[in-house]
Parts: sequence; C-alpha cells; structure tokens
Amino acid sequence: MGGTKVSARARLAAVGLGRWGRIMASAYVNSEAVELVSCFSRDAERRGRFAADYGCGEDESLEALLAREDIDGVVVTVPNDQHAPVIEAAARAGKHVFVEKPVAVQVEHVKRIQRAVAESGIVFACGHSARRLAGVREMRRSLDSGELGTPSMVEAVFSNERGLELREGDWRGDPAQSPGGPLTQLGIHQIDNLNYLFGVPTRVVGVGRKGAPRVANTMVVGALLEYDDVVGFLGTDWLTPGAFTMDLYGTRARLRYELDFSWWSDSADTDAHARLIKVHIESDSDDPDARILSEQPVQLAARNHLREEVEEFGRALRGQAQVEVGLSSAVANVAVVLATARAIEQGRAVDIAELQSELSI
Repeated sequence: MGGTKVSARARLAAVGLGRWGRIMASAYVNSEAVELVSCFSRDAERRGRFAADYGCGEDESLEALLAREDIDGVVVTVPNDQHAPVIEAAARAGKHVFVEKPVAVQVEHVKRIQRAVAESGIVFACGHSARRLAGVREMRRSLDSGELGTPSMVEAVFSNERGLELREGDWRGDPAQSPGGPLTQLGIHQIDNLNYLFGVPTRVVGVGRKGAPRVANTMVVGALLEYDDVVGFLGTDWLTPGAFTMDLYGTRARLRYELDFSWWSDSADTDAHARLIKVHIESDSDDPDARILSEQPVQLAARNHLREEVEEFGRALRGQAQVEVGLSSAVANVAVVLATARAIEQGRAVDIAELQSELSI
C-alpha cells in the first residue's frame, strides 16, 4: 500500500537545551512511546552537544524545525518569557506542544497561548510532574477512598537554596519574570498538587520577604489558601537547603510526605527517596475508651514522574490518551501564583476569580 508511513512512536523535538531541557531528554530519550528526532537552540555549540549526547538531529532555526514533516510535537523548555512566541509558532505549524511549567507568568502571554491553542486545535500539555509522584498519588487515593475521613487542612512546602546563588541580571531575580521568586519556580509545583487534591482555591492571603541583597525579588513566601471546607498553607523559600513536604489532615488519619529534593531530577529514582507516613487513631484493646496514635509507613510504588508526563503527551497526540494537565489546569495554577503575588504586594486577601477573569480570553 502507498502513502506515508506513520511512526508507532510520537516524534518529538526539543526546543530549549539548557539544564532542564537535558534533564527532560534524559527521562524520555529511551522511551517506547516517543522518539526524540531533533533539537533547536540559538546556541550552535549547545545544540551540537545536545544532538551528540542524545542521538538526535539538530536544526539551525526554529522555523526549519517546525517545517519538518517528521516531527509531530515539541518539548519546550525555554525561559518563561519565551513560551508564548515559541508556542504560537508551533501552533501555526500544526505541531503539538508540551511546555514546562509555568505555562507563562505575564497575563498577555497567557492569553496569547490560549488563543494559539484554541485556534490551532493542537494537543497541549504542561509539565506539572509533581502530582505524578507516588506519594501525591497515594494522597489522592486516600482522599477518594475515605480512609482519611473528612479532610480539614493541608500544608505544602517546597524550598531550596537557589536564592543564595542569584546575581544581578538573573531573570529569576526579576519580579516581572518570576513573580514571588520561589513562588513561580517552586511553589507552583505544590499549587498544582493542592489543586489536584482539592480543586482551585477561592481566595488567598500571603506574606513575603526578600533576603538576597543582590536581587529585588521575594525570597520567602507563606500563603493561606481557602478551598471548599479545607484550609491550605503553602510555604516556599529560596534561602534554605532543599525541602519538599506535604501534610494532609483528616478526621480519621493524617499523612506526612517527605521527598529528598536532591533526587528530583533523577525521575526514575525519585520515588525511592521519599516516604509517606500515616498516623491514625486506634482503640486500646484493654481499655475501649482509650485512644492511641498509631504511626505506620505507606508503601509507595515507584513511578517516573518526568518520563510519564511526556509519554502521556506522546500517546495523546496519537489519539491514545488524554492529557492530564492541559491548558485550563496550567492557567488555573498561574492564577493562584499571580493572586498570591498580588496578595503579598497589596497586603490584602485576593479572590482567585479576580485573576481567572484577567487571564480569560
């Protein structure tokens, strides 16, 4: 039979070849669901090293890459302020898009991306991999099963020492490019986790402080998030060794999740360096009226949070799966980030709907 042969694997190209682009490629390069065909960076030396290290082709321009017929979609890991133009160009070329979080942080850029995706009809996925961690999946299962009883409160923290390394001119130190500093770069992971567990919050209050004299951005954020019947606390700090924890409180039990952040990028092994503890109330067999706390570890089945999201994207553009974190979820996460940054700046409670309205097209 004639016609063009369709690859069994989704054919992808990497756009943006910095540290995170390489980490992502390492996670999916040997996948049976996707194939890394080519790459692009404006830095020719970086492009050549990436192509050699990952066994793919390279293109000298984004236009040339997007014109190729042997590429189905792109994995975009360029800086946040470049997401919109790259996604618009890919959408015009009919290429499906996977973009690393956040989808964008400037309101007009978010709108541009939404218009491009709506007009082109491409498959769009955003890289919020933290919800795929085994401990977070188990939290969701425990909520759905009723094992925890009625949830009342959740605490989520994600911190590292990146702020101590920032220098003048680094885009991460610019409040316009990284609102709330660690809020945009780290806290958004936990925002997506909280939205995954409880839905989008209704309002937020927050406080922040600086602490790195070389840059103008916020370095520490604490926020209270109001969900339906649940109070959430989000903490994110750029001035301390890595920490990724979640505490979920219910009427029957509570869960404590801790992840060794240093294994975050080694996604095949991340879950092996985490623990989930369940604390629940038991009756004393000798005294039915006595109540004691029982603490036990919860077994976590290993996953691969980075590879899984790209493989799902690849299957989705083949019509074999649905993207879990699409554009609407990505925009909702940004709405919470921007609402929290506004709450800190203006010293008031901010309704999330306020930002959702501003981000809508």
